[in-house]
Amino acid sequence: MKQNNLIIAIAIIAVIVIAALAVTTFMKPQGQQTSATDQSTKLAFYNNGTTWVSADFVLENVTLKNGSVQTIYSEVYIKPNGSVTLDLSALAGYNNESLPAGTTIPFMAWFGLNNANNSTGNLNIALQGWSNTSQPQPYDQELNLTYTGLPDDGSINLTDSAAYTDTDMNALIQKVGFDDSTNSAEPLDVQGTITVNDDGTVTITLLNTPTLCNVMAHIIG
Repeated sequence: MKQNNLIIAIAIIAVIVIAALAVTTFMKPQGQQTSATDQSTKLAFYNNGTTWVSADFVLENVTLKNGSVQTIYSEVYIKPNGSVTLDLSALAGYNNESLPAGTTIPFMAWFGLNNANNSTGNLNIALQGWSNTSQPQPYDQELNLTYTGLPDDGSINLTDSAAYTDTDMNALIQKVGFDDSTNSAEPLDVQGTITVNDDGTVTITLLNTPTLCNVMAHIIG
């Protein structure tokens, strides 16, 4: 009799343990979860070329979450086969939220090559925007920018890709840590818009054909 009671007790304990494990398993989130920090709207720069690329990238008339309008300056440096990402939501004060649908941000940019070999090279980069995930998805389109015979006479003091942003150019100088006007040249002028669609996807539209500027445009100098 005692043996039967022991067997029954063991069986009851086993059922309780199995039930607890089942509840724990089914209560856990399944698959990859998007954390709060992944909700923001982002803009990535990919360097598909064989030389360093630098860019003066200006986000114009950005409407911040508090309702004010601000211009945001950035210096972007991308090593060959490297990338950098700007968190547009954080820059606009939305932090972990995606930018509101319908948001349109005009941008001006100047791109250059940076091998300091006083010759010419080929620019081959892509821009991509997205929201609500840490990494872009297959449906997030890329905008490719290519230009052959771009002057390559700049040099930079970096070992890895980097992006610096600020609303104040003097503060940006301190962040970069070297004088962009003497250490790199960005002669290729590009203008466009960044638009957040209803579903959070991002459309990047060029407003001009990338052209060489006679006067180099530098944020820092």
